[in-house]
Formats: sequence, C-alpha cells, structure tokens
Amino acid sequence: MSTPFLRAGVARRVISPLSGTRLFGYPNERLGNEVADDLNATALVLQHNETFAAIISLDWCLIDEAEVALLRSEIQSATGIEPDNVSFCATHTHSGPITVRAWGWGEKDDDYLALARPRIVEAVVEAQQNLAAVEIGIGTTQTDIGVNRREVQLNDDVHLGFNQWGPRDRDLTVVRFQTAHEGSTPSTLATLVHVGAHPTSRGEEPSVSRDWPGVMMDRVETLTGAPVVFINGAFGDVAPRTSIGGVVGDGAIAGEEVGLRAAADAMRAWREIKEFSIPDLEIYSEVFPLPLESLPSREETETAFAACTGNENSFGTEGAEWNYWNAVSKAQDAPIQTSRNWQQTITRVGPLVIVPFAGEIFSEIALRLKHHSPFQFTLCAGTSNGSHGYYVTRDARPRGGYEVWVGKAYDAYLLADDIDDFFVQENLKLLQKMSES
Repeated sequence: MSTPFLRAGVARRVISPLSGTRLFGYPNERLGNEVADDLNATALVLQHNETFAAIISLDWCLIDEAEVALLRSEIQSATGIEPDNVSFCATHTHSGPITVRAWGWGEKDDDYLALARPRIVEAVVEAQQNLAAVEIGIGTTQTDIGVNRREVQLNDDVHLGFNQWGPRDRDLTVVRFQTAHEGSTPSTLATLVHVGAHPTSRGEEPSVSRDWPGVMMDRVETLTGAPVVFINGAFGDVAPRTSIGGVVGDGAIAGEEVGLRAAADAMRAWREIKEFSIPDLEIYSEVFPLPLESLPSREETETAFAACTGNENSFGTEGAEWNYWNAVSKAQDAPIQTSRNWQQTITRVGPLVIVPFAGEIFSEIALRLKHHSPFQFTLCAGTSNGSHGYYVTRDARPRGGYEVWVGKAYDAYLLADDIDDFFVQENLKLLQKMSES
C-alpha cells in the first residue's frame, strides 16, 4: 500500500537476562543476581510510500555483525522489511549480559541471545502493526552530562579520568513523533533521544541495569506519556559526568545523578519544539571497505611475541600485547588482508540522518562529520550494527591510552591510522548523494 505521508509505530519487549547471568563491561566477574531495572528492546518502525525502516534500540553493551545478520533475517521473515533497512543501536550499558565475544570479559552468552532474539523480533512486528500517520518535530539543546575521559597525567601518559578541555559532542537532540490525524488533537507517539556518554555511572554493581539512560528514559516517558527510543552517540572518549569525578560511578545514586540531568535537558528540548512537519523517508546503504594496517614483518613478530611469553592470562596492556602478537603470528601464514567490508546503512527522516558506527566512536569524528554534513541534523550512532572496538582519532594514537591499546586484544589486523579521516570522508560522500537525490 502506498502511503505519501510518514507512518510510525513503536513497541517494546523486556530482554532482561535470567538471574545469575554474567555481566559485561568490566574485567571482574559479576553475576547479575538482581534486576535493578529491566533491559529493553525498543523498536521504531517507519513507513513512507513503499519504504519501511526499523530502528531498534537495544539495552546491550555491544552487538556483533553475526547477530545483526541473524536478527535482520528473522525480522525480514516476520515483517518483510529489507535487511539493509534495519538498524540496531546498542545503548552500551555496562550492566547487561555478554552479547559478543570479548577478551577479558568472557565468551558470548548464546543462551541469553536465544532467549532475547524472539522478543526483539516481536517488538518489531508489533511496531509495524501499530503504524499510524505522524508528523515530527526536532529540538536540540546543549548538555553537560558527559566529559572527555582521556586525562593526561603529569608524566604525559593518558589515563581514564576527566579531561575538562577535551572534545565532546554537547548536542542533545530530541525527535518528537506525534499523531497527525485530521480533526483530532495530536498526541506524542514516541520520542527519540540522541546524546553521547558512556553508560558506566553505576560502576561495578552486580545488578542488571540500563544505567543512566534508563533513568533518563523512565523520566521522559513519565512526563510525555510515550515510549523513548534512545540512541547513544559519540561516546568512545566520553565518560558520564558524575560528582565522583571518575569514568566509573559509585552505584545507583550516580546513575540517577546523570540520568535525571539528561532527562531535564531532553525535556527542555522537547518542550521547545514548536514546528512539526510530515517528512519523507529514505534509506541509503553501501559497503565500506574499512582500511587495515599492514601486518608487521615476521622478524618483528617473532621478537615481539617472544617478549610477551607468560602474559597470555594477563589483563591490561601485557595481555593485549600477547593476544595481538599471537594473532599476528598466525595471520602471517594466511592470505593478507588490506581491508574489511562493512555495510553502512544511513536512515534519513526529512532533515535528519542517523549515521551508524560499528564501534565506540571518538567525539571529534562525529563533530567533524556533523560540521560538514549537508543535513541540518546529523546523528552519529555508536556501537550500532556491529562491534569493531574503538574508532579513535589519528591524533590520539601516539598518546596511547586504554582505547588505543585495547584494540590489540582482538585481532591481528588493526584499523588504519587514518580511519577517522576515512569515516568522515566516506560518510560525507553518502550524505552528499542523499542530499542530491
């Protein structure tokens, strides 16, 4: 059925793990023996003419490409929505189950994923069944819920802390979807909130939680009477700003501190929306060949790997180095890789575009992309549609620090030093094509 207007539907399913599930996000083993607040899959389905799109906000730390492909296939079977038109945005809570294989954190929890997967599909199915004509309004404000976390010490090392002068994206964007039935009073159907900061305010509490985004969502939903779809932004180098003064907070009180501040900012943007329009919808998908660094020589590999002997069970830089040189030594005998393909899928709703990144994107990359984007509102979504670790800037690499060295723990092939320039340039090409179409 052709629909010249925009239709939207939203639905949610609880995807909390069973009691005793091992939690993700910190090296120390934590079992989620209580649910402080439920994890959710919140699906927003959009339709314009024959085009359907689904944006699913998952209260997970990460989602890998294998899970994205599997869920896209199941959603297509259940709804007919094309796989490339489905995007998954992991909120990056550090108080959820282990959804990807990650060194130092544990193995992928396949039992949990089997439990959550049908519920995620159900949310998309219900959202599609609930489609209604809508108009949208967009509001932005500045927020201080985040702070750059790459603190430079007196010895010039970079530690995880508060870097008050470091880059961060201060924009908080709210998209209000309201019903557009002629002759009736409009009502809010859903609110999309986009802002970037690590959900680590609750710290290493052994409980299941959405962290500060959950506090924000619950408060905004209470005040607006409609579900919130949360998309985390460029948070790779951004910590939640808690009064404890560190990248990891001290429990539920810190989560409330950040979440309620975010809610107040979101509601300020929400209330200031005065104009609504009926936009069109477009999906643009293209394969990105992500450039990779060349492998070190065999001689360098043998020397470095020998120096790491005994560190295979270590966590930290020593363990990461062992993992890296072990992987490199094995890759030396396999076909050489120069790039790795990744499917980029951009969703445009009128003057707004959602640009996914399959990693924890540094804020400067998003700020550059937004500055040059031809669209009025460019929302960069971190940890979406895949899991590639940290997307760091070229300037950050020589400084080192956690985000730089931890990348060595996962693969023999590291992303190229200029991956930040690549992401800005390639995404701008796609955005330019969309703006001219």
